[in-house]
This record gives sequence, C-alpha cells and structure tokens, in this order.
Amino acid sequence: MAEEVKMDVQILKTDMTEEMVADIKEVSMEVMKQKKMLHKDVATAIKAEFDKRHPPADNKATSGVWHCIVGSDFACSVTHETHFACYWSCNNVKMLIWKSKDSPFD
Repeated sequence: MAEEVKMDVQILKTDMTEEMVADIKEVSMEVMKQKKMLHKDVATAIKAEFDKRHPPADNKATSGVWHCIVGSDFACSVTHETHFACYWSCNNVKMLIWKSKDSPFD
C-alpha cells in the first residue's frame, strides 16, 4: 500500500478572499502530490488552474492575468490587483501568485 504524503500548506501573506485561499490550498496540494515536478512546472500548473477557476470577467488580458513563482529561494517585487495576491508555502516550497493588468494604464 502506498503511503500518503502529508501536505503542509501555510498561508504566509494574502489579501485574497477565503474562497480563493481555499482554492490555493486545494490546487497546491493537488499539484505537489505529483512526483518529481520541477518548480517551473508547479508554477505553470498552479497558474493554469487559476486561469481556469478565476478567469477575467470579460476574458481580456487587460482585465488581469495570473502570474505564479515557485521556488525554495527567490526575491521579487510585483504590482498586483487588490485582493488578488497570495504568498504561501507547501512542504517548505514557497509560492507566490498574483493577478495584474496587462497594462497599468487601463
């Protein structure tokens, strides 16, 4: 019998709704259960799932697109839409997702 890997998801900083935070936890646990994924593949999978679950209201990139960074050590400075950013860890891998407009002048 295969042993189930325990997923430890900790939200470190967020301004998202409770519903979106629940999606973060669910999606990151699903993705991290897959074996031998590179951090770039984890980021791509999380972004793709958020694109699917939380698309722009009018389906235009100017209404905001999701970005995701995954790694054990990174620094960043981003501009994001209010209530659309989350920094968390899952099994000691840090993750950041945020939504920003394609153009800051729209």
